Amino acid sequence: MATAALLEHHLAIPTEDVAAQAAEAVEELERFLRRHPDVAAASVSLTADDDDTTLEIPGHALRLLVDMLAQIANGNAVTVAPVHAELTTQQAADLLNVSRPYVVKLLDDEQIPFRRVGNRRRVLLADLLEYQHRDLAHRRKVADQLTGEAQRLGLYD
Repeated sequence: MATAALLEHHLAIPTEDVAAQAAEAVEELERFLRRHPDVAAASVSLTADDDDTTLEIPGHALRLLVDMLAQIANGNAVTVAPVHAELTTQQAADLLNVSRPYVVKLLDDEQIPFRRVGNRRRVLLADLLEYQHRDLAHRRKVADQLTGEAQRLGLYD
């Protein structure tokens, strides 16, 4: 599947029925993974009930499937994209849940690496996720400092 299609497909919030079905699948798959802890090094067969179709999937993909199902069970929409995918500034802004001009400022301030394609900027998904991780760690550090200061001043009672 093309990178653009991976990033631009419609995200749908799961219905309660879909979330419940995903939760059941997570429980079953987690039990399976506990019984087979080395499954990542092997492959797993999936068989459809209504015909004789059997698929072989790598064990590593099974762990990712469980993670995706867990998100769906929590009512979250899920998308998949390769980490080498290049994003437009609008796609990057959507992923970070900020405005496109703010992303452009981050790029111009060299907070996130990018490359130019003509007069357009492209951001690697891996670089964007690394920035997001750094930003979250910084926000947590600041919040911890503010909490400590509030406790020191006796504002937490």
